[in-house]
Amino acid sequence: MWVNRILTTSPQYETQKPGFLCHWFRIGYLVVTMCISVALSSCSQPEEPPELVIDESVASDFQALAMETWDEFLMVFQARTSCFGDVRLRATRALGSRAAYDPDSATVTVRVPGTPAMLQSALVHEWAHHVEFQCDEHKTLRPAFLDALDLPPDTQWRPEVLPVNTSTDMPSEQYAEATIALVLGRRQIPNGVRITEDAIRAIEEWAAGD
Repeated sequence: MWVNRILTTSPQYETQKPGFLCHWFRIGYLVVTMCISVALSSCSQPEEPPELVIDESVASDFQALAMETWDEFLMVFQARTSCFGDVRLRATRALGSRAAYDPDSATVTVRVPGTPAMLQSALVHEWAHHVEFQCDEHKTLRPAFLDALDLPPDTQWRPEVLPVNTSTDMPSEQYAEATIALVLGRRQIPNGVRITEDAIRAIEEWAAGD
């Protein structure tokens, strides 16, 4: 439409040879083709999954176990990997608990030495907290998870002040322990935290993107 108007109102274009228009049409076609190719290539490239960044404090045998377990963890949470980032892993012999997670640095610290079962459980437990803290979509899991535990919908997920010995009933800890059962098939280290099959299923469905 724009080209026709120019051809009929501008004498200078009436005298141009046909090859002149073909030349510009070819350029326009190439530009459009390049834009489409770039757009398609950017859409077809999958996002890189989060990485497990290993600290030098982690021994080689623990590193191998951690990488294997991380792959299993990502398989379960494959549909949610775009909402949480890399996590760091360090090992120490001086830690009051079996493991800890620091949300500010996205770092999991695990006490060593330990059996493979204990180390795996600690890793998955803390990685579950990593997803909890880093993924905003995690809040959409909580109503279904609380319901699966027969808890009121207004139950605090992670109360700031707790009476002594009540952390086993904290939904955040129950979620982390249920994630162990989901990723590893069972909880290898019993610790008194109550979970249910429905709670495990709620995590599984959410992790799958449902």
